[in-house]
Amino acid sequence: MGHKIFLQVAGFIVLLLGAVLSYNPELVSSKPIPEDTFQAIERRVRWGFVMGIGMLLMFHHQVSPFLLTAAALGMTITIGALISRGIGIVIDGSSPRQWMWVVVELAMVIAFAVWYVKQRYHPA
Repeated sequence: MGHKIFLQVAGFIVLLLGAVLSYNPELVSSKPIPEDTFQAIERRVRWGFVMGIGMLLMFHHQVSPFLLTAAALGMTITIGALISRGIGIVIDGSSPRQWMWVVVELAMVIAFAVWYVKQRYHPA
């Protein structure tokens, strides 16, 4: 039981770190903010992956079965990227290419969620 709480606390800290760095990536980077809106938003997305790892640690506490964990990892990392992209769109402005990625990532989240449910409730 103790390891679950540890993973949840660690996951929350990692999620919070990813959220802070998605909001302000310049805290750890001295690179100038790109003038191109697409690139300005993309610099935030890598921190979304960190948020996704945090979400995984908070909500998924097993390694086996492997396919269930792979589905959970894909879903949480994609949700984190989607959240970071949303932060970027709000702060840096909108770009048609970013909205295309929003649609792609939403489709990926749905696909990973379906795969997760299938693995969880109907294992092969």
